[in-house]
Amino acid sequence: MSLIRTIRSLRFELFYWWQTRGGLPLVTLGKECQWTLSDRGLGPESRVLCAGAGHDISFEKALIDAYGCRVVLLDPSPTGVATVAREALSEEKLRFLPLGLSDTDGELEFQEPAEAEEGSFRSATASGIATRRFPCKSLPTLMQEWRWPQIDLLKIDIEGAEFGVLRQIVEQRVLVRQICVELHHGPQFGRSRMESVRAILGLRRAGYDLVHRFQWDHTFLRRGG
Repeated sequence: MSLIRTIRSLRFELFYWWQTRGGLPLVTLGKECQWTLSDRGLGPESRVLCAGAGHDISFEKALIDAYGCRVVLLDPSPTGVATVAREALSEEKLRFLPLGLSDTDGELEFQEPAEAEEGSFRSATASGIATRRFPCKSLPTLMQEWRWPQIDLLKIDIEGAEFGVLRQIVEQRVLVRQICVELHHGPQFGRSRMESVRAILGLRRAGYDLVHRFQWDHTFLRRGG
């Protein structure tokens, strides 16, 4: 079994080697929760949407400080709400909405955190586990409400719900220039590694290049964007 796992892991790494476009100038922002991205064109007029705050919004603060971006941050969980309240940033710089990002609108079920200190509420995938309901909205709905023709930078860290959002971006041709996303797979998320592979291939067919990957964190840049 160990040999089979090793071969599968090697195939997975070869897939990433084949998919990743190198040679682009990239920057890494944030402290505990870091993201690597292309900062070309980022500025005060950029439309930046970040989904998922968790315990750390150093990435959002770095975007504000370095490029003057006004960031919209979504997180319906008590963890995210407490984090943003603790930072007490100006509404002019960080607009916080206690909403979840999903591929549908309405109240959706989320699993309670497996560890209270870690605090992550995951998209509900199993029965018999305590859940809570949080309000959620889709990208098309949010962009229509805000009259955004496109999103310049989208960060997604939503504990398993990212697959539906990415599929919606591809199928509905939602205009997003750059995507930073954590792809969650494994038994704890009810997702297989092949679902991550299919998501990456779907984005590639839709015109996105994978330009960076570290563990589960991925950065995609739209060609010509």
